[in-house]
Amino acid sequence: MSLIEIAPSRLRHGAEHLFGRGQEIKALDQAWDNPSTHILTIVAWGGVGKTSLVVEWMARKADAGWPGFERVFDWSFYSQGTREQAVVSADPFIAAALEFFGDPAMARSAALPWDKGSRLAQLVAQKRTLLVLDGLEPLQHPSGPSFAGQLRDPALLALLRGLNQRNPGLCLLTTREPIADLAPFHDTTAPKLELQRLSTGHGVKLVKRLGVLGTEAEFKILVEDVAGHALTLKLLGRYLTRAHGGDVRRRDHVKFEKADRDFKINPADADKPYGHAFKVMATYERWLGTVGESGRRQIAILYLLGLFDRPADAVCLAALRRDPVIPCLTEPLVGLSEEEWNLAVSALADCGLVQVQKEDGSPLPTVHSQASLHAHPLVREFFAMRLRKISPASTKAAHLRLFEHLQGSVPDLPESTDGLQPLYQAVAHGCQAGCYVDAFEKVLRKRIWRGDEFFSTGQYGLFSADLAALRRFFDNDWNDPVKELPRKLKARLWSLVGFRLRTISRLAEAKGPMRAALETHRLEKDWGDASKEARNLSVLYLLAGKLRYSARLAQKSVRYAEQSKDRERKVDSLAALGDALIQLGGDNTQRALECFRTAEKLQRKCKSAAHLLYSNNAFRYYKLLVDGKEYDEIIRSLDATKKLGLFLPRYKLLEEAVSNLYRGKAHFLRYLDHNSADDLRQAEKMLVESPGSLRQSGHDYWLVEGLLARASLWAVLDKLDRARVDLDDGWSIAEHGPMRLHLADIHLHRARIFRDKKELQKACALIEKCGYWRRKAELKAAADAAVDW
Repeated sequence: MSLIEIAPSRLRHGAEHLFGRGQEIKALDQAWDNPSTHILTIVAWGGVGKTSLVVEWMARKADAGWPGFERVFDWSFYSQGTREQAVVSADPFIAAALEFFGDPAMARSAALPWDKGSRLAQLVAQKRTLLVLDGLEPLQHPSGPSFAGQLRDPALLALLRGLNQRNPGLCLLTTREPIADLAPFHDTTAPKLELQRLSTGHGVKLVKRLGVLGTEAEFKILVEDVAGHALTLKLLGRYLTRAHGGDVRRRDHVKFEKADRDFKINPADADKPYGHAFKVMATYERWLGTVGESGRRQIAILYLLGLFDRPADAVCLAALRRDPVIPCLTEPLVGLSEEEWNLAVSALADCGLVQVQKEDGSPLPTVHSQASLHAHPLVREFFAMRLRKISPASTKAAHLRLFEHLQGSVPDLPESTDGLQPLYQAVAHGCQAGCYVDAFEKVLRKRIWRGDEFFSTGQYGLFSADLAALRRFFDNDWNDPVKELPRKLKARLWSLVGFRLRTISRLAEAKGPMRAALETHRLEKDWGDASKEARNLSVLYLLAGKLRYSARLAQKSVRYAEQSKDRERKVDSLAALGDALIQLGGDNTQRALECFRTAEKLQRKCKSAAHLLYSNNAFRYYKLLVDGKEYDEIIRSLDATKKLGLFLPRYKLLEEAVSNLYRGKAHFLRYLDHNSADDLRQAEKMLVESPGSLRQSGHDYWLVEGLLARASLWAVLDKLDRARVDLDDGWSIAEHGPMRLHLADIHLHRARIFRDKKELQKACALIEKCGYWRRKAELKAAADAAVDW
């Protein structure tokens, strides 16, 4: 047997025989053996047994020597929280997977999440790989009128899109809700397996195996009472065995109606299977309260686990167990010997309420005090709810202790993603302790972002981790910040969220926070920040193809800048207005030129060294120069910017990459006009490398620009296959926004390069819809040429 690569996995210990899942096991075998199946999604409500099914299937394959497998990578998002908490990031998974599959440099880079996911898809598809992603619902949008079931994380979406196109192995997903992004492929490359409840007969076999005693009729009633819910049957079976000698008749100790009253299960979820599991957990809690000190210790441990959205590591648990006592919470645990602690944990493990893990997430066969403790997300959720009800003050005190502990667990300014993770966790616990301002200012802003340096995204591209941390400052959605926050901080948070969502092309989600930030600044008459927010919102609408609205917002930005008497703000706003007018074309082009001339005059008054526009403002101006064929002026401006060192320090990587892109475009377009071999050599030197450096800079918009420019170069060099790949890559990024102007440009490029009339029709329709008349002349030229296609 050839050697296979296996990442740490949950299958090493504790795989258990599954009753009534023979058909599903067979379906997994068929999916693995079918080369046309690239992704299989198992859909079932939590506790119905989807995780156990996957672990059992993997255990069988391991026992058989992994026939046909070359690599196995297994990851559970359940160890990072539940969807309702909405604070899960795919960044740790993406980084770990890139390391495992052979690209540690990409894992540690500031590349866009989309590019990291696309790269991971390429690496996974190099060999016959089993990739298991368990519990995706924390990374999906919840049910509702918008985005229901769609993936929130761009890296994960790029990974699945890539694997859906090419995957010689199998990507196995589990979730409580169908993944909307894969719905078009359910009948082809990405089928869906809906896992039903256990049948009555198989549920009866399960409770018998757990040691429950009674008649067939009593067993059937028990199974039907919990709707065949596997997790509930396991917990209930173990409870009856431990507390009542296995007597099925004592199931009446589970007070279903009382649980409904006491624990306020959401009426909308009343028919969901996990409601039954909550009721069994309530019964465990009551029973443990009757068995003396041992029971009190076990309850306290369960309450501690409810504080975490991931496995609780031994060091964090030790911090909670130390003096001074946290009232109404840790009295039974402070001062416990190692033997007493291990006995309490072992008792909970016997009940099926906790699992003992190594640091890598794989199970441990024995308990020891240095082990991490893991519980099913529903167990954590239930006991977190109970502790909040019993003692809100104790809950906050415990989170405060974790907040303080995690802050001190790493250097002040960690240099690695591993070092940043405890700080992200500290933000979560600080917010739950009510320390919102400290969590933002002292941890998120000062240590994770390093002020305006934005270290986490600039160095490592941790956009999803940042958004997960920011989500803690909001109650229900991005429009609902925590009420205790100062008004100015709310506006700042909206602005930060909107900018990050826009950067990773979640344009529809970014609109709400950015509008809220603008309105707050306007009401506060904070005209400088209002100008900035109106400008950012203008850029968002420009990307989305809403050009007239983009121009109106840019005009507001200019007006607010004038009210603030801030010249630099006005320069930025005029450049943004010029950009929107360029895209509208026609008579607006002259107005755009006037905006840039006015901005350049103001620029000279703002900063003596900068007698010309630079950074984003210059890049906007270059669009006008490109359209006017003023290629020499672009190169002169770029030379002056480089000589004067006008790159902004925190955006230096991006600005150097975009500068090289425009230098390459200027040479390429000059070559097309004058057929200069030297210009073609210079263009090839710049444009071939451009998408690579733009990927590292972390901005989708400019990456698509780079791919479009290189596709045009490949077409001139008669490398049409490469042009097609670049245009397809650009489409996959722009479609996600959607960035409609880029989509129109891609249609137009495809039409001209491949002489495709259908693509020309699509380009025409989208240009008309957006009012993107900057492309009017190019569209007409293509239409004239199409007569001969």
